[in-house]
Amino acid sequence: MPAFSFHWPRFLRSHHSRSHPSQADPRDDAAISHKDVNASPTVTTHPQQITQGMFYEAHDLNVTGTFIDGNVTNITYKNTTASTKFMEKLLEKTIPGAEFDSSDRDPPPRCHPGTRLAILERCLRFIRNCDANKKIRWVVGGAGVGKSAVMQSVVESPELVVSCHASVFFSINGRDDGTKAVMTISYQLAAKCKPYRQLIEKEIIHDPSLFRSSMAKQFLKLIIEPFIHNPQLNSAGRILIVVDGLDECKDSHTQLELLRLISDLCIKYPSSPLVWLIASRPEQHITSFFSRSEVMPAYEKEEIPVNSNEARADVERFLRDEFMEIKKASDSVDPRWPEEQDLWKLANAAGGLFAYAQTATRYIADSTVGSPASQLSDVLNVIDKHPLTDVPPEDHPMALLDALYARILSNVPSRTMMHTRKLLLVLGSDWALECKMLMRYTAADPNFLLLCNWLGMTPEEAYAAINRLRCLLRVPKRDAAHREMLEPLHKSFMDYISDVTRSRFSPDIQHETHQLMAQCAFRILNEAPDGIDFGDIDYRLKYGYLRRGPGTGGKISLTWKVDEDVDCNDNAMRFLMYKLAIGEVVAGMDRGDPTFQSEFCIRLMATRFEKYLIIPSFDALMDLAFTGSRRHEFMVHGILQQMPVKAIDVSLLFGRAKLQFRRPATAVINPAEPWNPSCTHEWKGKWEEGDDQDCKTTFGLDYCCFCMERFKRQLEDWKSRSPDYPIPTLFTSTGDCCVEFRFIDPDDGMSEWTYWIWLLLSLEERKEYGSTV
Repeated sequence: MPAFSFHWPRFLRSHHSRSHPSQADPRDDAAISHKDVNASPTVTTHPQQITQGMFYEAHDLNVTGTFIDGNVTNITYKNTTASTKFMEKLLEKTIPGAEFDSSDRDPPPRCHPGTRLAILERCLRFIRNCDANKKIRWVVGGAGVGKSAVMQSVVESPELVVSCHASVFFSINGRDDGTKAVMTISYQLAAKCKPYRQLIEKEIIHDPSLFRSSMAKQFLKLIIEPFIHNPQLNSAGRILIVVDGLDECKDSHTQLELLRLISDLCIKYPSSPLVWLIASRPEQHITSFFSRSEVMPAYEKEEIPVNSNEARADVERFLRDEFMEIKKASDSVDPRWPEEQDLWKLANAAGGLFAYAQTATRYIADSTVGSPASQLSDVLNVIDKHPLTDVPPEDHPMALLDALYARILSNVPSRTMMHTRKLLLVLGSDWALECKMLMRYTAADPNFLLLCNWLGMTPEEAYAAINRLRCLLRVPKRDAAHREMLEPLHKSFMDYISDVTRSRFSPDIQHETHQLMAQCAFRILNEAPDGIDFGDIDYRLKYGYLRRGPGTGGKISLTWKVDEDVDCNDNAMRFLMYKLAIGEVVAGMDRGDPTFQSEFCIRLMATRFEKYLIIPSFDALMDLAFTGSRRHEFMVHGILQQMPVKAIDVSLLFGRAKLQFRRPATAVINPAEPWNPSCTHEWKGKWEEGDDQDCKTTFGLDYCCFCMERFKRQLEDWKSRSPDYPIPTLFTSTGDCCVEFRFIDPDDGMSEWTYWIWLLLSLEERKEYGSTV
């Protein structure tokens, strides 16, 4: 069947006439080279040709545009796009939407006018006056106390006196990849400071691998060396770096690594111009880090308590101002509303917890649920029904926030709760982050329209499902659903949903989410059983290049059609959904989920790729295909086939080899030994002398010479002994095939060696040995 032919949106078009793994991707890390920057041809006109004109006798001009003049000698055409390309490349390595003025955070949380004045003044004074010994201010407080609002207000303050600043606002809403924090900071500084941009541009041109380097190396090359060892930047004045929501950074190890790099810089180089403002919850590992004796001299602590007099007064002011706005927007409330005693009851329940006050006022103002007066009565009833006699006073606001969350969720009609549940499961998962990773080779971002199509949900069903939760969720308008994502307004709501002891939402939310994702993936894959072919577009995703055809994918169902006036179309949406479905299968197989261990999934992974990019992600495919209990089943069904040992060419082996060694507890003269003192890879299992031995290891073919040389000897020995010895093989459409080489050691007659290894075979070689892919 011929491929579809249609106009593709800009973000999915291939840069070549045909996307193919062998072609260099212009977005690869090595794409920035000396040639890009130094492409400056010099044009010299002949003296006899010169006549007077506007550039008569001019010389050594840098031309940045296009003009014609006959009177210029030694014109150097500077590649004015080189720096722009560099910045675009750097931008790709950042956390999208993490900067303080990003549209992704618009409107950002800010301190309510007239509140948090003392905290803001202390932070601003620290930035102005911090001495050489303390260059870090740790702003710490529990959920919902307003840390992000404080950090945002500091950056936006007209009283902030710094020469430059950069910010990273982490969030569970897809802005949680801490490994990109250094690049995010570097990009913002480069955009604002030309000398810094020139320095790091030169550094990255010299070593493009910096884009893929460890966070420690990036910090050294892009932060320490420019600002410590360069006199121009070292004396440039105070530079502020804001890191908000550190605890929302996805991995705790990354959180601690970032803290270590920052604190080491401040301790080792006290004269650094960099000042750091870091905000987080008091998570145990973060608190323990700041409690270290070597770290304590480098920072000051700004604690935001939930129930201080200052915080309670600020919340009360916020509530009074919000009620004034609600009255202005409503024509149904009494001018004397609310009664003072009701306002005091609400303020007392909130304490100093801004998250409670904000949620309550959003709920009261939500006209889709009821009138402001009835909604306030609803909130007060929740307070009355939860006396909290057994709850410590400092925990009262959070306990009442949980009760309010439960009340709001109870308003969702039972007929729509099934869809509401699906949407909340996705919000509590890493779906948005996985989307970003799988869609990194397009200009698209996860969005509400894609999410609804993924879940098989019509727009009417989706909006009905979340209509009563608008006080808890940032809901995209229908005409913006193709570019905006459904998001929680505050992390505390997702904390509540994810904690079964608090919400009783799900006994195992992770398992339930994985099951939902699997259902969606299999629905899409079953609608495209023969693969996809959407023409000449970029078929690359995180794990590899997808194979085209023989099917088209045109039968993948859409529950929400794409409007014609946006830079997308229905087939582009189908393509993204198929990519996500494939990615879900790879990820599920990699984590050992039984749902993805079926024959269907094995065939999918073996036949739907043109090239694997991350072989370790497909090691699970190897493990599953050669599972002993299912070997016969896979052989009968043709998943596993056999080829002779003589077909294995050592020069075509790649990646890592897995080895299992077994030997019964029997006295053997000169027994074979599977390890050597030179081996640095880890062995797992039993190998005590006198017992049955069963141990496993994994070694890189290029890293353990001893194991690799032994394998070569054993392979050549079997080739000479029995060249047609059958080798079970998993053939794949990529040519990257898995083989199992199992034999009894001929020297002792009882030691069993089993190697699982990757082998590259051409299409002709695969067909010769019976492969159909």
